[in-house]
Amino acid sequence: MINHLETEYKLLVTKEQFECLSALYPNKTFIPQCNTYYDTKDMQLRQLKCAMRIREKENKFLFTLKTPDPDGHLEHECFVNENSIKVFDEPSIKKLLNELGIHDEIVMITNLRTTRAVIDTGIAELCFDINEYNGITDYEIEYELTADHNGIETFNNILAAAGLHYEENCPSKIARAMSQL
Repeated sequence: MINHLETEYKLLVTKEQFECLSALYPNKTFIPQCNTYYDTKDMQLRQLKCAMRIREKENKFLFTLKTPDPDGHLEHECFVNENSIKVFDEPSIKKLLNELGIHDEIVMITNLRTTRAVIDTGIAELCFDINEYNGITDYEIEYELTADHNGIETFNNILAAAGLHYEENCPSKIARAMSQL
């Protein structure tokens, strides 16, 4: 299990704004991925402000449990063999859930399909996401730090090229997908 602190900024934008900023990075490739979100029937993880998913991308399955941290989210990740309830019986995942007091049955909550292009800036990943869930399509730009720096300032400099400015307008993908259930 790999643990790391995730610090990211997200901005929901219109399709036109997305295309404008995206056009400034012509050598990108969009790759599909599917996020399947899990919790207990009574949403114990959500009550703890946690989110758990298995992401399928290029025939690989990445388990992620995000837990709150004062500086962002702590991500606990490991590759698993499949996208199914069975993976929650794996010892390292079961231990992690037990540490959070989660002992009840895990169920699938919702799916979200993302078509993503990632630009590595050397200090962050700039992600262009087209998200589809429950008949909705939205457009999101993420800026995830990979090195220590003033992320908001740098993200705003990138966004300014398309006349955009960062503001906290973007609930998480799981929150958006669940709001449409």
